[in-house]
Amino acid sequence: MCRIVISSCDIDIYLLDQYDNLGAHTQRGIDFLDKYAQFIKDRCSIEGEYASKLRRLVKNYQPKKKEEEDYQFSSCKAFLHMLNEVSDMAGQHELIAENMTTQIVKEINNLVKEFKDERKRHLHEGSKLHAQLQASLAQLDKAKKAYEKAFREAEKAQENFTKADADLNLSRAEVEKARTFSVMKNQTCEDCKTEYANQLQKTNELQRQHYSTTLPKVFQQLQDMDERRITFIQNFIKLSADIQQHVFPIVNKCLDGIVKASETVDPKQDSRLVIERFKSGFSPPEDYPFEDLSNIKNSEGNTSLHSVPSFKAETIKGTITAGKLKKRGGIFGIFSSNKHHIDETKEDYSDLPPNQRKKKLTQKIEHIQNQIQQETAASPESGISTSHTSIPEVDVYADEEEFDNIEEENVDFELEPLPVLGTARALYPFDAQSEGSIPMEEGEEFEVVELDQGDGWTRVRRGDVQEGFVPTTYLQCFLYNNC
Repeated sequence: MCRIVISSCDIDIYLLDQYDNLGAHTQRGIDFLDKYAQFIKDRCSIEGEYASKLRRLVKNYQPKKKEEEDYQFSSCKAFLHMLNEVSDMAGQHELIAENMTTQIVKEINNLVKEFKDERKRHLHEGSKLHAQLQASLAQLDKAKKAYEKAFREAEKAQENFTKADADLNLSRAEVEKARTFSVMKNQTCEDCKTEYANQLQKTNELQRQHYSTTLPKVFQQLQDMDERRITFIQNFIKLSADIQQHVFPIVNKCLDGIVKASETVDPKQDSRLVIERFKSGFSPPEDYPFEDLSNIKNSEGNTSLHSVPSFKAETIKGTITAGKLKKRGGIFGIFSSNKHHIDETKEDYSDLPPNQRKKKLTQKIEHIQNQIQQETAASPESGISTSHTSIPEVDVYADEEEFDNIEEENVDFELEPLPVLGTARALYPFDAQSEGSIPMEEGEEFEVVELDQGDGWTRVRRGDVQEGFVPTTYLQCFLYNNC
């Protein structure tokens, strides 16, 4: 195969007539480069959108104010740490989008403009060379046709002269005229022949230069441009991978952080925290005493019409006034539902068990002390000191001391005294051994302040001094008519 060597690169001779196709190919190459830029742009948009959704996800699952107490558990702490790591990973995806935009998309946009201008310049040069060759070919064709015309006229003039010279009937002047015309046409033919030969030589030279030098040079420039375009695409593909690989160490570090956070989860410790949070401080109830029915039967003859039997049927459960009585506190409510306590927590936490109330009061003390310190630090010239705010601290500490001594004093958490429902007399002596109960002697009289709620205990008051629970079966009760 014949090849023309230009700048150490081979241009196939059979491509020299494919000028239009090569021009279309370079345009498709530039369009492909622009298409790759659009791909990277869409990729950056996806990376940015993914990062934005990750951040929104992390924000939606951040602990709320009411959930902060739960985040003392190791599993919740690990989850919170995982959210922070996911947020950092979102930042790396944002970095990928930013670097690809600045290092690839913008660079490709500039290159596309440069390649379009360069291609236009090369194609304009090729079109100019092609026009020059076509013009020379047109001149050659014109000169050839002029020579052919002159040749035919010269032959005809020579033929006419020959006939005139042989015709004896023509005068000498007419023969001379024919000879002169023949000589003129022959001269014209020779001139056209010379013009045709010169034009042919010029056209052939221009054509050789066109296909051996000038046009291959244009093709070489187009080839160099296209190869540079392909090289840029190669580099950009590698650069996109490098940009992503650059963040892999940080992403892996975030994943390692998530793994380490999972390793901090301690189920046993979380269980201890649950126990500490909900520990009420109440002791389990004592064993139920034996009920001697024969003694009760003997004592029934001495009861009046207003006496109350000592079994569950004698309580006020299900009566109209049952809804007016308060929920029993202390040890006897240890296994009851505390849902209403969660919904209706009082400011002094008097509706909570002792341990929980003590914990809440301690937290409140710390909160007040922090507020005092902040206000003092914010107003150093105002003359405010902690001594001016010591009164609420004393009151709160008094509440805490109350619960420190709760087991000894059997303090009831009712804020107002219970109304008297009737009177009762002890049928048997009772030695109080459980929290919330009081001892009694046989024949001792009390005021009934809370009836048996089905647990076998009645709440009584000894004068205005002591109040507590005694076994219902140990009492003979006398209720007021309105009860």
